[in-house]
Amino acid sequence: MLAGVHKRLSQSFKTGRGGLPMLGGIRHYRTASMIARRILHRLSGSILALFVLVHLFQHLAVLAGAPAHLAVMEALRVVYRWPPVEALLLGCVAVQLVTGVPLAWSSRAPGQRLARLSGLYLLFFLAVHTTAVLAGRYAGTDTNIYFAAAGMHAWPAAAFFVPYYFLAVVAIAVHLGSAVARRLPAAHRGRIVRRCAAVGTVSSLLIVGGMARIDIPAAYLQPFTQSGGKSG
Repeated sequence: MLAGVHKRLSQSFKTGRGGLPMLGGIRHYRTASMIARRILHRLSGSILALFVLVHLFQHLAVLAGAPAHLAVMEALRVVYRWPPVEALLLGCVAVQLVTGVPLAWSSRAPGQRLARLSGLYLLFFLAVHTTAVLAGRYAGTDTNIYFAAAGMHAWPAAAFFVPYYFLAVVAIAVHLGSAVARRLPAAHRGRIVRRCAAVGTVSSLLIVGGMARIDIPAAYLQPFTQSGGKSG
């Protein structure tokens, strides 16, 4: 199999006069590169999707209160913070960030605008959220529900964090719905995306509403209030 791939790539770079690659070879290489990026993007995205769905279930537990959420989180952390699993997830995040923007830039397929926009927002969210969690853990902070929700309880930080989380859940639903819709007849695609968007909107309202209702310990609010912000 590897020998066949090597042969095809070698043929792609047969040279013309002056030793320059032939135009057809360059186009073939670019096409092969794009296909490889798309495969890596979808594979890493599928792995992350499983984690994200479990993570959203974890966040829905906040509706029963912070203690219930913390109990679910501790049970699930045994799995997703196991070093091999965590390394796999972080690797998938890195692949998404590297492949996502080029794919969104090159994709102009009709009816895929929502998929592109939701995907770009998710790349932004992944970059910010992953960096914040890793930085918090490096500083010795337990990155639990209080860590996630603290910014929603201090002004003006809440003006960023409320839409930040709300749009993230909606974007997840729209992006997953778009991925499913691509495999269905064209007549059903729009309906699937709309239904997924509706489910995402309701789920987002529940999660954000639940996060806004819990009491945040002062230690988690301090980074937002020490610079002059007001806690709610």
